[in-house]
Amino acid sequence: MRSFDSWLRVLALAVALSVAHPVCATPIMIVGPALEDAFEGSDVVPGLKQLLGPEYAAFRRNFDESAVPVPLKDGGLLLDGWRLGFPVHHAAAVLVHPDGALHAAYYNAEDRVVRYFSTTGELQHRVLLVWARRFDLPPVHLRSTSGSSEEGA
Repeated sequence: MRSFDSWLRVLALAVALSVAHPVCATPIMIVGPALEDAFEGSDVVPGLKQLLGPEYAAFRRNFDESAVPVPLKDGGLLLDGWRLGFPVHHAAAVLVHPDGALHAAYYNAEDRVVRYFSTTGELQHRVLLVWARRFDLPPVHLRSTSGSSEEGA
């Protein structure tokens, strides 16, 4: 009888754990719009193409998927994107302000460098610096660009 009680307890624990954390569970991922769809009918994508120049293609490759756009306290909008299946190896973000100012950044694990771009004098916007923390890079690996490449801290 004692072994039956032990077996019953183990079975109850196994059932409880499988309900709490199913083995076959598929994580729910909320995917936002594509870069072009998020800013459809606006000047954001043409502005990004102009701002990034020849690096736009590398930036855009990192936008297979995106998170839901995040409205910021100052009225700006942040859209975070990544290459399908590689969110921490190939990612990009764009920050759009109500006045039309753009800030963008992208990261490729092969280079281990975050590249920043801006239409304003503020090359490394604080929101994009927070976004870049997930790559766990030392500050020396940050590159800012507004037409020229400069090593930043």
